[in-house]
Amino acid sequence: MRIAHVSDTHIGYSAYSRVDERTGLNQREVDVFDAFTQFVDRVVDLKPDAVLHSGDLFDSVRPTNRAISFVLDQLRRIAEAGIPTVVIAGNHSTPRLQETGSVFRILEHIDGIHPVYKGEYERVDLGDLVVHAVPHSDGDNLSKNLQSITPSRDARFNVGMLHAGVIGLGVFRMNEFNEALVQSSYLRKDLNYIALGHYHGCCEVAPNAWYAGSTERFSFAEAHQEKGFVLVDLEKRKRDFVPLRTREMIDLVPIDALRLDSLALRAEIGAQIDSADLEDRVVRMRIKNLTPSLYKTLDFNWMKQLTRAAMHFELKYDLLQEGVSVQATNTALDSLDREFVSFLERCPVENANKDKIRAMGLGYLQRGMEESD
Repeated sequence: MRIAHVSDTHIGYSAYSRVDERTGLNQREVDVFDAFTQFVDRVVDLKPDAVLHSGDLFDSVRPTNRAISFVLDQLRRIAEAGIPTVVIAGNHSTPRLQETGSVFRILEHIDGIHPVYKGEYERVDLGDLVVHAVPHSDGDNLSKNLQSITPSRDARFNVGMLHAGVIGLGVFRMNEFNEALVQSSYLRKDLNYIALGHYHGCCEVAPNAWYAGSTERFSFAEAHQEKGFVLVDLEKRKRDFVPLRTREMIDLVPIDALRLDSLALRAEIGAQIDSADLEDRVVRMRIKNLTPSLYKTLDFNWMKQLTRAAMHFELKYDLLQEGVSVQATNTALDSLDREFVSFLERCPVENANKDKIRAMGLGYLQRGMEESD
């Protein structure tokens, strides 16, 4: 009995301004589509007895028609191969108000696809395999759902599914709004396997419980993580990680500008960029302890030319102001924060500290960008 455990595909996710030349769509949206297509290709080839998707199939409660159509086409491919699929709702695809309705209702119309999304524990019988599925739910309901699990004595294998962060054996969480957290004591030892979702790194939490991780990279915290899914042999108690080809992320070593002048900082930036292969990658450079006067000397056009091979280049810096570090970022060179600084330099301001205004403004812009993501 083999199962393919996949999670956190976040279909519909998009980021940055790069457009895929072939489709005209956002490049990162296409990357996410490609990763899921690869997964389905491998599943059809490997022919497991079941597919378990442990949450965050979609990136949002209201995915686009394009994202929905893509998912339906891919799930039909799995169904047509005769492989049953159980998919639970994660925090990204669960509406806060039940009256809002769920996109998962559409999946009920595909034979062989078993969506579990109503906030309650459901048992799915697949012959020799019984799946105990717990979708995303709030604290009290989550505990109640987990306590409702009763392994079937008539089935050869009992498998649990859960979309939540696990704490107690280590902290496996994403620090997201609306995320659910459970103590490791809820990971029952009388289940043959527990397919976990929410944490984006593939890892073992307990001998019978694994996070499959996400199928693509969604933040620089995942830059060094390999992406894919887990192929589980329940009889042999064997788990194999199956990697997928995904777009690489590079998080360059942070530069400390505290004791650097403009020439030394430029040299350090150039050396960092020259030392890395940026081709088609998502790249971030961080500068710590950057003074307002040194910030003014940054040559953004020069950096833009140096990093043109990258799919996306992001500059993040901590701006010092009177001994206080104000975190700011420049997600696109020559973007809004650069324009703000340029405007402030040209605008006459009486009886006010321009450096303080600059630091406060960059902080507000950064918070605004984060809230709009």
